[in-house]
Amino acid sequence: MNFEQTSSFSTSSTSSGVNRRTVLASALGGLVSGTSLLPLHASAQTDDVKIGWIKPVTGPLASSFGPLYLAGQIAMDEINAAGGILGRKLVKVEVDDQANPSQSPIATRKLVDQGVKIIVGPIGSSQTLASLEVSTSAKVIQAAYATATEMGDGTRFPYHYQFNFTAAAQVYRHAELLQKRGIKKVGLLIEDSAAGVSMKDAMMKELPARGMQVVSEQIFPIKVADMTPFLRKLRSDGAEAIDAQVSNNVDITQMLVGLSRMNWKPLIVGHTGLLFAGTPGAIPDSARYNDVYAATFRLLTYTDTEQPPERVKAFCKKLLANDVSEALLGPAATTPFYDYLYALKYAVEKAKSWDSDQIKNALDTASAIDGLYGKMSFTKERHSAYDQSVVAMAVSNSMEEPLSKEYHGLFRRRAAGV
Repeated sequence: MNFEQTSSFSTSSTSSGVNRRTVLASALGGLVSGTSLLPLHASAQTDDVKIGWIKPVTGPLASSFGPLYLAGQIAMDEINAAGGILGRKLVKVEVDDQANPSQSPIATRKLVDQGVKIIVGPIGSSQTLASLEVSTSAKVIQAAYATATEMGDGTRFPYHYQFNFTAAAQVYRHAELLQKRGIKKVGLLIEDSAAGVSMKDAMMKELPARGMQVVSEQIFPIKVADMTPFLRKLRSDGAEAIDAQVSNNVDITQMLVGLSRMNWKPLIVGHTGLLFAGTPGAIPDSARYNDVYAATFRLLTYTDTEQPPERVKAFCKKLLANDVSEALLGPAATTPFYDYLYALKYAVEKAKSWDSDQIKNALDTASAIDGLYGKMSFTKERHSAYDQSVVAMAVSNSMEEPLSKEYHGLFRRRAAGV
């Protein structure tokens, strides 16, 4: 699935990394037509804390993005069951951004106007950049699901925190695996999105630094009608392996079917979305092969001698208790919202305050918050909770193994040597 899917979004036209004119023009138009505001728990007590929830309730991505918020719901339920934060329960105020960057600032403004100071979402780097245009000046503590490395820049985005691993962390592991396999010539296959730009930048730094040559760069439009021309160019340019930012299930299928037609099975490393390629029935059997690896959290992988910890297994069982398709379970497990709400709890309790600046100060000095996938730390300048140490490369096509089968693919075998 593609949680970075949008039209291309400029990240260099202004110092804050947002093409403001496009976003704000769309936002002003949208404010006239209105964006759905869906307050939940209308009878909540006045001392409850509103948590903004930016997600697509309508639009073509609503059904596929919905499961990506389950981790946040699980955390909220756990926190509320344990008495809340400083004795106050968390309640959702949900707004619809349709997973559209032109709607994200409108949805964010709805929350700010309601006095919401804490926001979960949106999903996608382009959507997040648009949302931050509104939330940053309002000093809203926010965590979105955005892999672009710049999203963890505390100087540019002082109130946004990143709890998923970054493009740079993923590419570090991509390059490590390619290097261990003796690859010298790499082709890049990159979707046209803000996340794609960030991944490409990371690849162009990391791969040459490890002695590999980037022989081809292929940028394709999301949900491209035919991936074959891009794949043929990669092969004709001499690529021995593909480093891919292909996060949309449709495009992943197109890529593997295209390779099958070409009778070419290069080593592929890439985004977490490649876990989809290992889901039984997701792609034609004729297009499936074993040399496809996806970056994911290390604790969602296993070896013959190392199993996932019980805390992560318990979390995965809660995810499985919901009606989520196997194709969406992997992305649902790697969303940042579970860790975000527990980090919020840590910061509020440390600061003994719900003031945004005091929460920010508590987070900016945190060095070892217990996260689901490792220790989380921040500085004033670095707002990414995790680095490459929590990332591993998973064998996409390992879902038939007993542990992976038991957990419907939430756990995958770790690539050897990484």
